[in-house]
Amino acid sequence: MKAVILLAVLTVAVARPEAPLDRRYLPANPAPVYGPPAPKYGPPEYQSGRPVTEDPLAVPASYKFAYKVQDEEAGLDFGHEEAREGDEATGEYSVLLPDGRTMIVTYVANNDGYKPEIRFEEPKVRNGY
Repeated sequence: MKAVILLAVLTVAVARPEAPLDRRYLPANPAPVYGPPAPKYGPPEYQSGRPVTEDPLAVPASYKFAYKVQDEEAGLDFGHEEAREGDEATGEYSVLLPDGRTMIVTYVANNDGYKPEIRFEEPKVRNGY
């Protein structure tokens, strides 16, 4: 009988207590700890030995273009034309608005900025309709 009691006492002493519920599901390895972010870098310090100048071989811009789209079935009517000489571009674009009016923008774009003039034309009456 003494042997049974001694065996029971040893079994209880050797048995590990169960972990509390809040610790049972923790991962075996803790999450990694990250250090501070990398240092921030400033603007580049490189400078060219030559100052920036205009290309002596460059030719002043000179062009003209135009396009027009008219599709009565789809209700489309718009276009654009532009001409440029050197630093100044002039042009006009137009678009048929949903209310039947046509918006026309005439503009000049140069070193002073973009200067538009906007006007509207009323719808044209066709065959009394």
